[in-house]
Amino acid sequence: MKLRRKLTAPVSAVFLMIVAGLAFAFLQAKTEYPPPILDPQFELWVSDRELGGSKPLVWELQYAKGAGDQVAVRETVVADRKALEIQIFQDGVDDRWAYAYLSQMIDGARLRALFSQKLGVWIFSEKSCACQGTLASQSTVFGVETNDGMHTLTVVFSAETSEPEEALRHRTVFLQTPPGQWIYQTINVTKEYADAHWNLPERLLFSIVLGAAGRATGTHVGYVHGFSQTASGTVDSTEEKEPKSNALSSTDCVSLPKRACSRLVDRRVDPRASQGFNQGP
Repeated sequence: MKLRRKLTAPVSAVFLMIVAGLAFAFLQAKTEYPPPILDPQFELWVSDRELGGSKPLVWELQYAKGAGDQVAVRETVVADRKALEIQIFQDGVDDRWAYAYLSQMIDGARLRALFSQKLGVWIFSEKSCACQGTLASQSTVFGVETNDGMHTLTVVFSAETSEPEEALRHRTVFLQTPPGQWIYQTINVTKEYADAHWNLPERLLFSIVLGAAGRATGTHVGYVHGFSQTASGTVDSTEEKEPKSNALSSTDCVSLPKRACSRLVDRRVDPRASQGFNQGP
């Protein structure tokens, strides 16, 4: 009995050391930051009387539209992938754009995660639309946007190609995205801030946006399967995606004689008003 007790103590100590070592290794293996996007796969939904249906719980829905325009969001399945569907019906009565924004604030550790990684997203853009004889790309916009209260970065999923555009404190980047199929795109927010010579903010509003010009009469839809993050420097490694280009298209946002890409901030819902942003000097 005494021998058994003598052996038990060393064995227990060794067991505790092993458990502590495994716990330390597990903690070291865990990611340094939490995911930047809350509910990136749109799993959480809540009923909404105004919409007459439901909307994502942690994403704030904002929109700007005419009296006859309609905005809707819902869960759906497209080409075997579960997706968030954003839909706009543009009645075409006037020249007013209709916009829908799904947004969430990012700060703290989540913002550091966004800046230390590259954001990936699966998207499916509409193949065609009835736009009064104009090209769909000349009258619709589908993309993601960041707004830090001082600067706005808009990333447009575009069928055409062009160079990035900058106007005042607004930078627009276009990712070539073939319509009618699921495409995996990557977004490097830190690089875009550096290219625009902007300082990284302490917080920003991250949004998914769909917009349709007044002349784009009809229904317009954008689908998002979900967001993920990729370690910096490995964006083009093993992710399953279609060939893409970082070129951009100015025609995706054209709605007025001047480039609408430089005027999106004037025509859309300004989330800073409801989020308490300091406007700065």
